[in-house]
This record gives sequence, C-alpha cells and structure tokens, in this order.
Amino acid sequence: MGGRASLILVIGFTFIFMIAGRNFNSTATATIDNYTKYYYSTKCRNMASSGINLVNNFLWKNGGIADRTYSFSFDGGTITDSLVTLDQIQNIKKIVSIGKITLGDGTIYSSTSKVIIKPSLFSKFAYFSNDETPNGSTIYWASKDTVFGPMHTNDNLNISGNPVFEGSVTIGGTVNKANGSNDHPQFQEGLQTNVQIGIPDTGVSHVARYAASTAKFTGHSLVYFEFRGDKNNGDSIRYRYSTSGTGSTWTYKLASTFAPNGVIYFQNAEVHVSGVVKGRYSLAVDNTATSTNLGSFYIDNDITYKTDPTTPNSTSTDMLGLLAYNNVWITDNDANSGNVNVQASIYCQKGSFGAQNYDTRSIDGFINLYGGITQNIRGAVGTLASNGSIKTGYNKRYKYDSRLQTTYPPFYPGCGTYQIVSWFE
Repeated sequence: MGGRASLILVIGFTFIFMIAGRNFNSTATATIDNYTKYYYSTKCRNMASSGINLVNNFLWKNGGIADRTYSFSFDGGTITDSLVTLDQIQNIKKIVSIGKITLGDGTIYSSTSKVIIKPSLFSKFAYFSNDETPNGSTIYWASKDTVFGPMHTNDNLNISGNPVFEGSVTIGGTVNKANGSNDHPQFQEGLQTNVQIGIPDTGVSHVARYAASTAKFTGHSLVYFEFRGDKNNGDSIRYRYSTSGTGSTWTYKLASTFAPNGVIYFQNAEVHVSGVVKGRYSLAVDNTATSTNLGSFYIDNDITYKTDPTTPNSTSTDMLGLLAYNNVWITDNDANSGNVNVQASIYCQKGSFGAQNYDTRSIDGFINLYGGITQNIRGAVGTLASNGSIKTGYNKRYKYDSRLQTTYPPFYPGCGTYQIVSWFE
C-alpha cells in the first residue's frame, strides 16, 4: 500500500502542477496581451492629444484659419484632425483628433479626443490694466484690497501691505514692494511674470459691425440711455439726446426688438447710462472723430441686473458689457452722492474706469461693482488721507462675477487667443 500511495501522490502532484503551469502560462499570455492593448491604447490617446495641441498651435499663430482636415504620420501611426466652426458669430470651434495605429496582423487601435474652444476674451478678467502708473503716479495694492478672480497687468505690480489675490495673477513686469520684506501679498492661485497681453486698437470698433441698424446711434454727440428692465417695464429701454430743448423727449423701445443680438453702438458720443438690465447686452461707444471728449460712458445712477446674480443659487442670465473707446466715469451728480451700485463688465480701450472729479468731490460712499474691469490706464475713484481713510471720492467694494469665466456679454473684445471650454476623450 505504501508504494501505491506514493505513486498516487506523485501522479496527483504532477496533475496539480500541470494545471498550475497551464494557468501560469495563460496568465503570462493574458498579461502580455493586456500590456500590448494598454501600450497601444495609451499611445493612440497621446497621439490624439498631440493632434489637439498641433491645431491649437496653428490657431495661436493664425486665429483666422479656415475649417479643414489635417493628417499627420507619427511614430508608426496616423493623426487625423478636423477643425470645425460651430458658431460663426461667436467664433466657437471644435477640434476632433483621432490617433490610430494598425499592427502587422491587422489589429487596429484608435483613440479620439474632442475639444471645444472659444476666443479668450477680456471679460474673463476680474481686473486688467496696461498701465498702473497714471500720469506717472504709482498706485499701490494695499492691505485691505482683495481681487476675486483672474488678474493681469502689463505693468509692474505695486504692493504696500498684505493685499489678497484670490485668482491667478499674471504681470508683465515685477512685484514692487513699497516696504520691502514687511509687505506680504497673498497669491492664492499663483503668480506668473513676463506675460504681456495687448489691448487691441479695434476692440470697440469690432463690435460695431454686429449692431443691427436699429441699434446704431450716429450723429448725436450726447445720448442719455436707460435700461428699464424692472417689473413694470419688462425689457424696455428709453433714450434722448439732451436734457432740454430739441431731443429732450424720451423715445421708448422694446430692447429685444431694438437690439435683437444684444449689441447697441454709439458713434462719436458721450453716453450717460443707468437703469435695470434684463437680458444680455453690450453697449459700445466709439470715437472716430478728433475730439478726445467723445467715446466715454457716464454712469449717472445705479445700473444693475433685474435678477440679482449675487444671491445664493441665483439663476440670473442678465449680463451687461460697457465697452468704451475712452473712459467709463461715475458721474459727479446728486444721484451718486451715496453708494453707487454697478453690475457690468467694463472695458476701456484707451482710458480708465474712475470717478469724475474724484479728487475734489465729497466723500460719497462705496462703489459696489459686481463684474470686472479692463482698462488701459488704471483710474482713480478717490484720494486717501494720511491715516489711510478716504479723503475724497469713493471707497471700493469690487466683486468678480464668476459667470464671466464661462460666458460673456455679446461680442465682447478678445485677447487674440483661444481658450478651452471642454475636453472629451
């Protein structure tokens, strides 16, 4: 029995080892197959991503290239890219990139990436300036200053104290600290230097071609324009050309009919604005004349949205762009003698956002701005006493409208580049 038991034991172990060996061989083969699939699938995915980057580079060099298909041979495979315009007016485009590898045995691996891109617009900035030293006077970001959202200046960033920058910050120059190591600016999402973004000379005039004929003001150097989107007036507007005499009578229009695509254009004018905005509009005032007094907005009273976007869980889609060739001023008048509420994305191509007579007017209160500011030259809204308090003009309460990172007022001026809206793989 001992010999028979030993034989059975040997046969049993042999059988077990045969099964185990077969399983080990199958596992090894499956491992190689899985590794091969992973290798080529990953390679195709990387090729597709490379194709996206190639077309983006073409667009960086020439934003006006037409829709087309590209084909590239790369590392034993092919990359096929297609560029398609989804929205001609807003210039929104889609890039579809396919990375493909065909092996000798006929096995095909492929991966597809899809990207939606749109022009990078100045509306995305909470704050933008080209020059931080108006008339040679350095303006500092101080301890009580907080910038919510992306910020850029082509100039130096002048610091005095401990300002907080909650969004990404890019600057063309350097950080200058008035008090040396005692200044501690907080860059919550980082700081990048040596970045230049120019303000185009055609930002405002570019908008003009999109305005309907009914929404173009020409031949009037002074216009008073009011949004009337409150509960009693729907989305109506009204305008007049003087406060007395000829042109002093208000003309009333339904805003959605008057400006069906949201663009309202004023040529060679000084425009006084106020009211409650219902809908999405861009007001653009240009200056094609020789007078430097034209091409500016004057905010005569509060200008706000009908549906307040600052409330929790707000569904507001109301949005306004004030696009000025020169300046956007808070008017020095009785209506603005207290706090001023402004909800808008402001763009000043040649000038500044500021308060009219900021250095001589009385202490008026706060400018409560919800939106963003793009200006060629940093403007002033008040002056400071030696103790750091306001001596004339306004204190600032500026809050970034975060909706501007993904949407914008109609035909807002662009930075000359594209940004990615979505990426699918």
